Amino acid sequence: MAQKDKKDEQDSNSITKQQRRVGYSIMSLKPYIETLIAGDRHLTADETFDAFTVILKENPSQCQVASLLTLLRARRENPQEIAGMVRAMNAACHAVKFGEDKKLLDIVGTGGDGADTINISTASVVLAAACGATVAKAGNRSVSSCCGSADVLEALGVQVDLSPTQVVECVEQCGIAFLFAPINHPAMKAVGPIRKQLGIRTCFNILGPMTNAASAQRAVIGVFEAELLELMAETLKEVARVDHAVIIHGVGLDEISPMGPATIVEIKNTAPPGETRTYTTRTFEFDPITVGIKRCKVEDLRGGDPAQNAKEFEMVLDGGEWETNAKKDAIVLNAGVGCYVYGLAETIEEGCTLAKKTLISGKGAEVLKDWKKVSKEIAGRG
Repeated sequence: MAQKDKKDEQDSNSITKQQRRVGYSIMSLKPYIETLIAGDRHLTADETFDAFTVILKENPSQCQVASLLTLLRARRENPQEIAGMVRAMNAACHAVKFGEDKKLLDIVGTGGDGADTINISTASVVLAAACGATVAKAGNRSVSSCCGSADVLEALGVQVDLSPTQVVECVEQCGIAFLFAPINHPAMKAVGPIRKQLGIRTCFNILGPMTNAASAQRAVIGVFEAELLELMAETLKEVARVDHAVIIHGVGLDEISPMGPATIVEIKNTAPPGETRTYTTRTFEFDPITVGIKRCKVEDLRGGDPAQNAKEFEMVLDGGEWETNAKKDAIVLNAGVGCYVYGLAETIEEGCTLAKKTLISGKGAEVLKDWKKVSKEIAGRG
């Protein structure tokens, strides 16, 4: 009897495949909306996977999509729900396929901090590549800022719209490439107008940094709200694609900066290669003062439109010593964390030392120059 009761409870607490395929149209989000309206529970990871697969592949009613996104936000999405969404996006994407032994780094932020700084994470991956990391940088055009990663790279002369096979070639030739969201996640195009009309933050605001099309196993992810730290860490563990990642919330920014201490949640896979990933988790504060970086104000990090940010980008990567330059300091901090996560340094402090030494040497500017040349040549061959 106990087993029967348990089965009945499970049946009443989930949307069955029969309900999805028979009771409702395959293109309908109605069962998921009704579950959320009832308010008894969150959706399961399988349910959000199915719902977002419908959104990304079946062109459902815009009204239903907006309703689902709003209800998920109102009930505050949990890690299992977000994990299902991430898996759906990964399944629908045009993947960039490297060999299993290719260790890749991404440094990326959620955006949404409203600070309009220079493109810190994008410049940081160039410096990290100069330090020795292999980089697959995911990004898009601006959504919430004056200049997105694709905007500034395009202004610099980097070819951003490479196909998945061209991205692989670019990485093999110069150690870094850009994964342009419209190329790798074309299904997102249909969701854009809905998000714009809603005018509120939805789960899509945080999915991007967790859906790297090259399955980068090392990641530095910045978040604009402290409450997202645990949510994204637990989601990454649930999805289990990364080996070492840190989620960072800085002072008013979606990245670490000289403005003040940053809260960091670190997850690290401890399972032997080939086995199911299992993670250790630790939360700590990191203060840039500990590596000799002075405080700054947000105005010291401010950028502008793509043309201005491209100019700033080249200036921060210029070699040579500096005494006071908050923008260079910010790049060193984020690249330093990237070097630590990638395994080029044993600690964040050592990573920052490596990043600063590499920046002074001028290697960052050399990598950018090489990236421009290689990406253009690859695109030119078609």
